[in-house]
Amino acid sequence: MQEFQELGELIESRWRAQNYNDNRFPEIAAEALTECDLTGKVDPWDIIRWVHSTPNLPRQQDPRGKFGNPPITLFVGPRFYVDVYFWLDGTTSIHQHAFSGAFQVLLGSSVHSRFRFEQEQEINPYFLIGNLSLQSVSLLAKGDTRQILPGHEFIHSLFHLDRPSATITVRSNHSPSDAIQYSYLKPYIAYDPFFEEDSLVKKIQTVSLLLSMKHPEADRFIEALIHDADFQTTFSILKTSFEFLGNNQLEDLFQIKKSANRFQSLIDRARLRHGKLVDRLPEVFEEQLRQKDIVQRRGAIEGDKHRFFLALLLNVPNRSGVLELIKNRFPDADPVGLAVSWIKELAAIRIFGSHEPNVLGLEGFDASHLVVFEGLLNGLEDEQIVLLTNQKTSLPKSTIVEALALIRALPLFKSIFKK
Repeated sequence: MQEFQELGELIESRWRAQNYNDNRFPEIAAEALTECDLTGKVDPWDIIRWVHSTPNLPRQQDPRGKFGNPPITLFVGPRFYVDVYFWLDGTTSIHQHAFSGAFQVLLGSSVHSRFRFEQEQEINPYFLIGNLSLQSVSLLAKGDTRQILPGHEFIHSLFHLDRPSATITVRSNHSPSDAIQYSYLKPYIAYDPFFEEDSLVKKIQTVSLLLSMKHPEADRFIEALIHDADFQTTFSILKTSFEFLGNNQLEDLFQIKKSANRFQSLIDRARLRHGKLVDRLPEVFEEQLRQKDIVQRRGAIEGDKHRFFLALLLNVPNRSGVLELIKNRFPDADPVGLAVSWIKELAAIRIFGSHEPNVLGLEGFDASHLVVFEGLLNGLEDEQIVLLTNQKTSLPKSTIVEALALIRALPLFKSIFKK
C-alpha cells in the first residue's frame, strides 16, 4: 500500500518539523489526507486483497477488531498510525478521544453528530453526571475530512449509512492531557467504557443470572445488593435489570405491567440510598431502548432510502433536523413528501418473527395515518391535524386524537414528534 506509506511519511515529516506538538497534529493530519486524496487513488477492496496476499502486515493496533468490521492498520510511525475501518451495520457510540488526528470517508457515507457535555457532578473519575446536548448534525460523503481533537472538545458519533462504509483514520498513540476516553449515554451520563473492576463485573453477571433464570427471589437478591451499592454499581445493576424488565413485549401485548412494576420497585429502593440522582436513570435506559429498537428495525430492511430515513430518526432528535438532512441528500425533492412516501412503504414491510404488523409497529395502518403523519411532519398544531384529517377521511375527532397519541409514542417517532 504505497499510497498509505507516502501519507504516513508526509505526516511524520511535517509533525516532526513542529517538534511533535500535539496541538498541531489534527491540522497536519487533516491537511495531509486532503492533499494525498486517497479516495481518488485507492480502491477499498485493494486493501482487502493486499491483506490476503502480503506476508508482512504492519503491526496491527487492534488485532481483535474491537472497533471496526474490521480495522486494518496500514502505517505505523513512531508516534501515530494510520488505520482503515470497514463498517457494515456499525454505529459508533457517542464518545470523545484520548488521542488526536483526523479521519476521511473512503467509502460510503454517514451521519456525523457533534455533542456538548456540561458536567454537573463527578461520581468518580470513571463516571460523570451532566447534560449531553446535540450541537450539530451533518452528512459526510466520500472524501469528507474532519479533525479529531482530544477530550471534550470533540464529542461525536458516526452512523454509517451505506453497507459497507470505510474510513481512513490518522491518530496519535495517546494524548497525555486526556487520559480517559469517555463514552456518553443520552442525556445525562459520561463513563469510561474501558473501566473494569472484578467485583462490579461479577455482581452484574449474577444479576443477569437471577433474572435470566427467573429465580423466585431475584428481586429480593437485587434489592439487597442495591442497599449497599455505590452509585456507579447501582447504575449498572439497574441498567441490567431494565434490559430484562423494561421491555416485556408479551406483557405489553396483553397490557400487563408486572415487569414494569418490579423495575419501579428497584428504582424506589435505589432512591433511598442515592436520592434524586436515581430519577435521571430511567430516561437514560429508555433512550437506550429506543435506539436499540430502531437499530433492530433498520436491520430488517434493505432499501437504501428506508435505511437512511431510519438512521435519521435514530440520530436526529427533532423534526426540522430530519427534514433538513433529507433535503441535503435529495435536494430536488420535497422532504415532507419523501418522508411520507417512505412511511407508507415501511408500513408494508413486516419484521420476520415479530408480532408487530409492520416495521413502524403501527396496527391498522391506513390513509388516515398518512394524513396525520404529514401534518406532524409539517409541524401543524394538533387542532389543525384533527381538522385536516377529518376533512380528508371523515374520521371522528376521538379516533384522530388517538392516532396522534399512538404515533407520538412509537419508538421510531417519539423523539421527533414529542411536544
